[in-house]
Amino acid sequence: MRSGPKPERLRLDYTGSAATAAEYPAWAIAEVAVAGRSNCGKSSLLNCLGGRSDLARVSKTPGRTQRIHFFRETALDFALVDLPGYGFARVSKADRARFAAAVDEYLRERRNLRGLVLLLDVRRTPEAEEHMLAEFTASRGIRLLLVATKVDKLGRAERARRFRELDSAGLGRWVGFSSISREGRDEVLRGVAALASGQMENAGEV
Repeated sequence: MRSGPKPERLRLDYTGSAATAAEYPAWAIAEVAVAGRSNCGKSSLLNCLGGRSDLARVSKTPGRTQRIHFFRETALDFALVDLPGYGFARVSKADRARFAAAVDEYLRERRNLRGLVLLLDVRRTPEAEEHMLAEFTASRGIRLLLVATKVDKLGRAERARRFRELDSAGLGRWVGFSSISREGRDEVLRGVAALASGQMENAGEV
């Protein structure tokens, strides 16, 4: 990844998708993956960070991301990788198993992977999947950025209470984010750039 000032936005170009390792891009650049439940707002976050409304498809139906999608950041020369969501997708058990296997293969085998952005709706509590992802990234030495989405949906008192609970869940410090109000956008941008460059030291530290 080329060094430089923190970006005002990510200059992302969609480069393709993959279902298996044989279809991954044959490049040597660093990759930062984005993971979360199928209704956590991954597509909205990608569009917000890229300053475009058409970068990633936003759907009212959870589970629309059914392949691993790759976006190359052309200014800093790394890639964001959109992983299929987990949890509530309205798909068959066979499809859920296939998505899970594709994500597991990517996380275990992709040597380019430098960091993981883990998203969670601020109104939810981290469950087994979030803890497993955090433990797995730690075991591989992959840095983790925790992002609590949809903070615009909570009032000040409720938001403060939720972040106390999230920060005490044992995963690290959560960054509040809203694609509607753009709150937290700059902090997430700095965090993603730090993950790609290997400069983030601790989970949630941006």
